Amino acid sequence: MADIVATVYHMSDIHIGEAGVKTKDLERAIRRIEEDASSSPSPVLLVTGDLTTEGLREEYEGAASVLLEVGLPSIVIPGNHDERNYGSAIFEELFGERFKTYETEHFALYAADSSEPDNDAGHVGRVKYNEIRDFYGRSKGKVKVFALHHHLIPVPHTGREHNVVEDAGDVLGVLDSARCSLVLNGHRHVPWMWRLGDMVLYNTGTLLSKRVRGGITQLHTKVEISKDEAVFTLCMKDGSSRLFGRSPLRM
Repeated sequence: MADIVATVYHMSDIHIGEAGVKTKDLERAIRRIEEDASSSPSPVLLVTGDLTTEGLREEYEGAASVLLEVGLPSIVIPGNHDERNYGSAIFEELFGERFKTYETEHFALYAADSSEPDNDAGHVGRVKYNEIRDFYGRSKGKVKVFALHHHLIPVPHTGREHNVVEDAGDVLGVLDSARCSLVLNGHRHVPWMWRLGDMVLYNTGTLLSKRVRGGITQLHTKVEISKDEAVFTLCMKDGSSRLFGRSPLRM
């Protein structure tokens, strides 16, 4: 593998507020990430939504008490559960903008809020398409990564499909024309990787929710990104890990 330009610790679907999900378990996962990140090139924490279960202040404050103290660069965006009970107002109060960007010399990340109030389905919106194109247009020579909560294509082993991003086709067209390399998302609680044309799409599992599927357990994903490849390692709640897969990346 060529030199790593970013080590993305990708977690999603924390679901503070769900029965049995404890803030101390989130803290334990973050401590493991910080320890691993201390010897990893260009580490960044990416949290792709569903910090909470019902979007309530006490749930947000539990997540924030850990996530706002992380000792590495962090990008946090909301998910559909975080929009419940007008939770987006609390998200913005604690975590700032719902659309975020992050760049280094060789890495460009655009993180989008795909959630909507009282709607479990996702939506990015055409008002953001030119902003996405312009961001990647300024990122020539960098590995281009797009992040959101919802999935853009159906994920196997997750049951009947009913809440893929409503403008998924248009978003995929925008990303492909902008030569996006990699899409990272959560939402379906199952790790899975697809290659769509020249673009890689990866869905991580749930960090702490008990609503896992099949033989999958709670986990986050370590994504090691070079200019020509991404390597995905599943990091389980019990501290074990295993290689999930690897895929070439376009520039």
